Amino acid sequence: MSTHLYQSIPNNGFILTRNQYDAGGRLVFEIWVKTSIGLAKLLIEDQEAVCFVRATDLDALKSALKLQSSPAYFKPLPLRNFDNEPMVALYSPSLRAYYKVKQVAETYQIELFEADVKPIDRYLMERFVKGDVEFVGDLVSNNSPYIEFRKVKLKAASQSTEPQIDLSLLSIDIECNEKGELFSIGLHQGYLGAKQEFKQEFKPGANPEPRPRAEDKPLREGAPYEKVLYNLTGVSESGKKSIEDSKNDGESLGYAEWLSTEKALLVRFIEEVQSQDPDGLIGWSFISFDIRLIVRACERHNIKLTLGRDGTALQFSDGQRGQQRFPDRAYVAGRVVLDGIDVMKNATYHFSSFSLNNVANEILKDQKIQLTEEGGDKLQAIKLLYKEQPLKLAAYNLQDCILVSKIFSQEKLTQYLITRTRLTGLELDKTGGSVAAFTNLYMPEMHRKGWIANNLVAMEDYVHSPGGFVMDSIPGIHADVLVFDFKSLYPSIIRTFNIDPVALIEAQFDDSKEYVIPGFRGGEFSRDKSILSSILDKLWLARENAKKNNNSIHSNAIKIIMNSFYGVLGSAGCRFYDTKLASSITMRGHWVLNQSKDWFHEQGLTVIYGDTDSVFVSTEGSDYKSTDGKQLEVRLNSWWTEKIKTDFDLTSELEMEFETHYSPFFMPTIRGTEAGSKKRYAGKKQNNDGTSEIVFKGLESVRSDWTPLAKEFQTELFELIFNNQPCKSFLEQTINDLNSGKLDSKCTYTKRIRQHLSEYVKTTPPQIKAARAANEHYGREIYTRGSQVQYVITHLGPQELAMNEALLDYEHYINKQLFPIAESILHAGFPELLAVFDKQLNWSF
Repeated sequence: MSTHLYQSIPNNGFILTRNQYDAGGRLVFEIWVKTSIGLAKLLIEDQEAVCFVRATDLDALKSALKLQSSPAYFKPLPLRNFDNEPMVALYSPSLRAYYKVKQVAETYQIELFEADVKPIDRYLMERFVKGDVEFVGDLVSNNSPYIEFRKVKLKAASQSTEPQIDLSLLSIDIECNEKGELFSIGLHQGYLGAKQEFKQEFKPGANPEPRPRAEDKPLREGAPYEKVLYNLTGVSESGKKSIEDSKNDGESLGYAEWLSTEKALLVRFIEEVQSQDPDGLIGWSFISFDIRLIVRACERHNIKLTLGRDGTALQFSDGQRGQQRFPDRAYVAGRVVLDGIDVMKNATYHFSSFSLNNVANEILKDQKIQLTEEGGDKLQAIKLLYKEQPLKLAAYNLQDCILVSKIFSQEKLTQYLITRTRLTGLELDKTGGSVAAFTNLYMPEMHRKGWIANNLVAMEDYVHSPGGFVMDSIPGIHADVLVFDFKSLYPSIIRTFNIDPVALIEAQFDDSKEYVIPGFRGGEFSRDKSILSSILDKLWLARENAKKNNNSIHSNAIKIIMNSFYGVLGSAGCRFYDTKLASSITMRGHWVLNQSKDWFHEQGLTVIYGDTDSVFVSTEGSDYKSTDGKQLEVRLNSWWTEKIKTDFDLTSELEMEFETHYSPFFMPTIRGTEAGSKKRYAGKKQNNDGTSEIVFKGLESVRSDWTPLAKEFQTELFELIFNNQPCKSFLEQTINDLNSGKLDSKCTYTKRIRQHLSEYVKTTPPQIKAARAANEHYGREIYTRGSQVQYVITHLGPQELAMNEALLDYEHYINKQLFPIAESILHAGFPELLAVFDKQLNWSF
């Protein structure tokens, strides 16, 4: 394609990374875009950084800036702050000048507004750019691997259909010692299909077969790229001989490259990344661990970590700011940097542990290569393997890379991030981002209505808003329970009652108060000034379309965004925070649930529980059957439509759905009382296809701090009771098996150490006792803050699992693990069966 065509025909693409910097004393935006014609580097030059100041402070700020010789100019605009004060825009030609302006304003105690918005974010936000862009510019370079444009003009892409974007990802993992000295760096790119046959466990000194490369079966043409770069500096002579022997025997690892020094390792790592030229770099605990240590190693050897697509160095930002801790950030020009843990948490995945091994086990049914027995010293094993068995450590290193690749591929995590960007404009690698997403969507619309956003509220002025409503429950075993959920309750309340920052401000200046919509804690909302409702209407429609098209990724991304809006408005970390906003959402939610409860009671039904957006209804003693859930759903929604119209003259966006039929359903009491518990229950869910399954919520079987013994016991006991099967023999057999030692393998507690061991002074939990004893036993600090401890309770007290040789305290497990579970449900319907425990513990009931 000719240079002329590049300049005259708009090009479309999707933003990978963005950056801002000064060049020649002027602000420049650098945006990397993936396009149909290849990778493009866009330079948008001669931009200005913008913030705002009160018109009443203008003269004082001008005088202060003149004294400090800070370049800036001002422009009156038809904008007001939330106190209805006229505002003036302040423009700075460079980042350096912008930071100087902010410093001067702070010195002279002059408040600037929206000064914390990054200039490049404002540039894209005000153009409603959400990932997809259309641009023209002067072509200055058309050499591989990217095309460069200058003097770029950019806007949101005008096309109605968004093209499919496929990002190439390079998975990276390091192995090192406690000093951060690098042993090896693994790299993997590609998707693997067949289940691998190399997941054997081995201990230091063992000699399993090397990982067989011939059995890899890629899902697309061409074998996946994989490489382990290995630093031989500290490898023993016997370790080096094992490498040579493997070459002579034809068993060498084709993916391993043996390098003489850590410096050579780093140089080759940079070369490999540039050679593979991925769109993204991924890993596990990637930025705070792997990248941090690679950066430090490069600093030791005076090497520039030139991973950018234009040969620029990776920019690492340590998250420590004085006493505050923020996420570490890494920027690479043209390459997205993603941590698998952060991405999955943002996508609302929940695991008992986010360790790579646990996540791989849960979603891939795959695992890391095990180096030690459970509870063993993994670092010591890695150090020994590095020195003596480099082939084994290389296999271990590569397997971690492969697991991360497979998780990203199977769970379509990059597709989720792309969808999130297209909905909100967030950067692909943005950690968290709820407040930023809200700001991106809301602020440009607010500006067009003539308003400038507030700055963050001072912590001393922050007022907590009430949380979700939780009803008192009716404990016991209920024959049939129907569960009704309000579909996205908080977003639907926002849409119905126009709960909105600008609508809140506009209502203050509305002379016709009879037309405002009442909220809570003094909040009132304009009827015809709506931003947030319109945003939610569009997202709501988009989600309905995504669900119709079975696009679960799109639907889930929208749900996460919509549900975050309440939390944003109630957060002191959001500039739009106001307790009247958040309270008008949650307290209206309380009202909605109570009104729904009253309606069900009027129908002769009993509401046994309610939680935030759900109502649990028992049909016992009523004229309704368990099959009447859909009928009740339709009637309640019609009632809500009429009520909202009659009481508020508004259109109801509330939508109740019949969700689940439980038969039977169990609601426990709070331990030691007769009062019903909250957020804890179990029920036999009756599916539409005639099947059923037992669902546990908040009980021991779904909690990570109970033993496998307790979880399995609860599951089987509840299955027997819910299926009307006798359970006395099961109780007796479980206790007998426990006392005879047959269940020892299921008696392990697993808990994480939350603080430094020395900080546990007033109380010493059992896992801390076990950790301290283990550290003393092994003669080194195996367990520290953040470590996970596996331990058992013995007649000698808590003992770390791997070192324990004492007899387990079976009375403890009966008393603390089995009895509380049995007592909760048997007390509700079969109290006579508790006598089984009476025999064991000499209790009487």
